[in-house]
Amino acid sequence: MSIKKKPKFTEDIQHFNEEEELSWMDYSGLLDMEVEFVSDLGETEQTVAEILELHKGSIIDLGKPAGESVEAYVNGRILGKGEVMVYEKNLAIRINEVLDSSAVLYHLSKERL
Repeated sequence: MSIKKKPKFTEDIQHFNEEEELSWMDYSGLLDMEVEFVSDLGETEQTVAEILELHKGSIIDLGKPAGESVEAYVNGRILGKGEVMVYEKNLAIRINEVLDSSAVLYHLSKERL
């Protein structure tokens, strides 16, 4: 009976190289794909009675301080954070932080299949 020596844990670790793992993916087909962009400005809970009392000019407190970052989502997955601003008389989101763009592309490509 022979006893096999267990390999050391550090010898078994294979390092994940994101560029090599995702290099097989060609994103050129995704560039014209339409996606849903949603930004979370805040939320609140109200009763039906409170909603029925709303009228033009009513203010609904969303519970988020002015100037705080808002989250931006693409197809339900978080993309990053940004700030609300006015751009050509419209509300807009200026993206300040993108959370791992390669992961966003990876998930979008999986959804398309």
